[in-house]
Amino acid sequence: MAKLKRIKLESIDSKGDKKTIYLQLPDSEENKEAQLAYNRAFREALQSGAVLRQKLNKVMEEQGVWDDAKEAEYNTVLEQIHEGERTLSKGGISLNEARELAIEMRKCRTEFRALIAERSSMDSNTAEGQADNERFSHLLYACLKDDKGAKLFKTKEDYEKKATEPYVIQAAGELAEKLYGLDPNYEKNLPENKFLQSYKFTDHALRLINDNGHLIDIDEEGVERLIDENGRFVTYDKEGGQSFVDKDGNVVTEEGDYDNEFKPFLDAKGKEVPVPEGEGDDEAEAQVKETAEPEAKVEAEAETEEVKEETAEKKKPAKRGRPKKTQSETQTE
Repeated sequence: MAKLKRIKLESIDSKGDKKTIYLQLPDSEENKEAQLAYNRAFREALQSGAVLRQKLNKVMEEQGVWDDAKEAEYNTVLEQIHEGERTLSKGGISLNEARELAIEMRKCRTEFRALIAERSSMDSNTAEGQADNERFSHLLYACLKDDKGAKLFKTKEDYEKKATEPYVIQAAGELAEKLYGLDPNYEKNLPENKFLQSYKFTDHALRLINDNGHLIDIDEEGVERLIDENGRFVTYDKEGGQSFVDKDGNVVTEEGDYDNEFKPFLDAKGKEVPVPEGEGDDEAEAQVKETAEPEAKVEAEAETEEVKEETAEKKKPAKRGRPKKTQSETQTE
């Protein structure tokens, strides 16, 4: 049987170096080996005490991970998403109302994913979940090839040591997409995102934008704020210049400090209180330094003049002629 066409992947390793690998979809022999790996893993999981999927709901209820309240919340959120999809598909409402509905649907999907996250993580610990992971792991090991068509890793142990490398993770995503029919454009094809992008309420990366094409954030209360690429609040002037702000619109520096001109505090009588040494912002310290510098300069110049005078005094030449006799010299003569 002829091998299926391989897929070339351009990626990087953990050091950031470029890595070119190939992914060849499994043939019948490799699928058979993967199934044997599944059987071994399933048996070992049962022996180690892993539960079966059909018993997972009961275990989750016993441990308080999933109860009737969460089940009701799960069903409510799911119904809100389905109702939103039906409404968008019919149209006939204002564009602004449709926009708000689509944004609310996005929030519902986030809530839905959070609800099932713990449930999904526990499913991977069931006997079937562990066996599924082992089967996929074996397939990925068998399907990764080098440029000559040989296995990229000589042994399964070598593969497991490199399993967290960026190029291996990228290959895993590609293989999962091919094996399980995953849609690489799943997010873009969600009804709410298709609507938002069609009417230019989002950019190419599905990020919300305003009429000017600027990125925006909408909080839980529906308040819209301008943000930059990193999610920081910003504002724009008439020329298009950008400044950082806090959530209330107050200008801040790139470090997040408030960009205000410092003024001294006032005492009970309204008089300015001197800024303590080492306190206040840089501007206040600069003002103090500026005031002190002229006085220091005057003092330094005075000290310099004094030193010059003393030096000149020492350098004066001594008077010529015979020195006067001291009293002791007279007595000796």
